[in-house]
Amino acid sequence: MKSIAWMVMTACLTLTACGSNDVSTAGGSGSSPGTGTGTTGGTTGGTTGGSTQKQAGWSAVTALDGQPGEGEPAVVVDAKGNAVATWLTVGNSSVDTNELWSSRYVPAQGWGAPTRVDATDGSVNLTGPGVSPPQVVGNDAGQALALWVQWTPGPNVYALWARPYDSSSGWGTAVQIALNVTSATSNDSSASYSAGMDANGNALVVWKQESTPGSSSIAWTRYTANGKWSPTALVPEPVQTGPGAITGGVLANISPNVAVTPSGNAVLAWQQTNSTTQSALWTATYDPTNGWTNSAPVVTETATGLKSVYSPAAGMDSHGNITLIWGEGDTDTTGSHTTTMSERYVPGTGWGAPQPVAPAINMADGGYYPVVAVNPQGVALAAWYGADGALYANLSDTNGKWATVQQLSTHLDLLESRQPQIALDTAGNATVAWHDTGTPGSSNILASRYSNGAWSAPTLFGADPQGASWAALGSSSSGAMALLWVLDVTVNGSEVGEVRASLFTPGS
Repeated sequence: MKSIAWMVMTACLTLTACGSNDVSTAGGSGSSPGTGTGTTGGTTGGTTGGSTQKQAGWSAVTALDGQPGEGEPAVVVDAKGNAVATWLTVGNSSVDTNELWSSRYVPAQGWGAPTRVDATDGSVNLTGPGVSPPQVVGNDAGQALALWVQWTPGPNVYALWARPYDSSSGWGTAVQIALNVTSATSNDSSASYSAGMDANGNALVVWKQESTPGSSSIAWTRYTANGKWSPTALVPEPVQTGPGAITGGVLANISPNVAVTPSGNAVLAWQQTNSTTQSALWTATYDPTNGWTNSAPVVTETATGLKSVYSPAAGMDSHGNITLIWGEGDTDTTGSHTTTMSERYVPGTGWGAPQPVAPAINMADGGYYPVVAVNPQGVALAAWYGADGALYANLSDTNGKWATVQQLSTHLDLLESRQPQIALDTAGNATVAWHDTGTPGSSNILASRYSNGAWSAPTLFGADPQGASWAALGSSSSGAMALLWVLDVTVNGSEVGEVRASLFTPGS
């Protein structure tokens, strides 16, 4: 999206939820996933007894609405393969203003007519340098919640907004949740808010709440499926003392990451820092009866300057087991080392010992912000960009034992500072999508899938050379998925972005 405001964001931005081979015919023509590195995508329909039989795999590529001037898509998928997507467009007053739009995909029908989601007149910024991008979370039943940040004149700060969606009634009422939610750093995991939704349509939203200059806490609210929002409050944060405790007049709680289970339980992970020399990684758990409990640091920097921890992410299975991952840099007598680490919590037992998700890389670079998904059975999928600039992924079994790490790419395009997109179904099938380079001057969207004990060669979406960016992946528990991205197109001599999509149908 190189001609509108979010292009400014690619060097300084961004963040955290579930098909058919039918292809949308709305909004212009698309191209089939093209040739290039790895395999090509696409599905075919066979005929059995006079009916079309859906085949497993990725559908041909289609444009959502064929209206160039779009960016920052997000998407969720329900159990029937229906998808709800959102994206930004240029607003009505200048190239620095944007609107949030949505479309719904229905198998055998394609993408529907776009609907305006945000509650502005189009004259305020919905994006800009350091502002977290829009998100959408949802569940298998087809309920969803769109979230975005928009400029608020008067106090002159960005506010966090949300709007619920139900497949039977459409979009509900847009609500302003919080003020002053801009992000101070340049990666997805440092986004200022996170959200998740349970099987009944109840959602938790957490965000970084500014207090005194430089200090912040983690605030939260809960949306219930009857359309009610709870009063905003702070996640409990007991004062810590002793070795590893973060001290100083400025305490920043940043990078909140929440994962909500279908039953409505949740785990929240975040980083606490004094903004100079110390950090600790905290978690807290939530259940609808007791609210937030077990708020405490899990990982601390006990040797200041020799150990650096950052970017926590966590997931919870149906038994309450938690997998926490984070990036870590260590320095010892042999040099500097970075890796992705993990720790597992078992109810009644507590936190286990830290375990590396992959062997350390002997480089001082801090790496690039891991992500994790945990399915109800307890399988965990982690993906991250290594200090060496390669993309890695690994899966654990239901007991928390990690397999052999898989290197998925060595030629990433990291200009967006956007995390890899991941999906994990109840059968343990995993998918990772990312922004890659191809021939000189080309940027591509690729995806690799883990199934039957092996990773596939990457699928290239579109045809190299191209300008593709901003992968967004949504999935259902059964494995239906939707992958969205932005393709550069030329209109009247100018290069602008257009959202493209491919749908994935799981095999039998």
